[in-house]
Amino acid sequence: MDQLAQEYPLKVTYMSYYLNPGIPPEGRAPKLKKDEKVGDHLTGYIGEIADEIGLTMKHAPLTPNTRMAFEASEFAKDKDRFEEFHRACYRALWEDGFDLGQISVLQQLGEEVGLDSEELKTVLDTGQYTSRTKEQYDRAISLGVNGIPSFIIGGYFFSGAQPYEAFKRVVEIVKASNHSRLT
Repeated sequence: MDQLAQEYPLKVTYMSYYLNPGIPPEGRAPKLKKDEKVGDHLTGYIGEIADEIGLTMKHAPLTPNTRMAFEASEFAKDKDRFEEFHRACYRALWEDGFDLGQISVLQQLGEEVGLDSEELKTVLDTGQYTSRTKEQYDRAISLGVNGIPSFIIGGYFFSGAQPYEAFKRVVEIVKASNHSRLT
């Protein structure tokens, strides 16, 4: 999205979406195929797209409940540290296999990007951002989101890992149709 935002006047809004809201607070074992193991790179379409764009995506030892990670992300947004925090969370889960459902992990990641870890712990303990993330999830459901990542650009909705050229084509379609906003 960074490259696209540099080429076009995009306003990017990140919203929380619980891919599997039924994951217990302690997380659960990952669902691996017969020939896969923890630490292996993802395969299939998502693995291919990740490789194509230079992302590392490995099977983590635990599928975390992401409620607190989304709430911590909202805290990071309010402190103008979202992009950095988001990237730190991505690396922690997909490259290093950390459990994003643990406050201590989120505090460490927050500190790495300049957030106050004690303030972050307080907002997570008190649920200060719970309603905001729930509202975002409900909005996503109402828009038809049923997977991640999902994107809406100028009224065009698409979901799943996409090559850069797909984004560029959609932006060009929107631009050509004289939409005043690209969001």
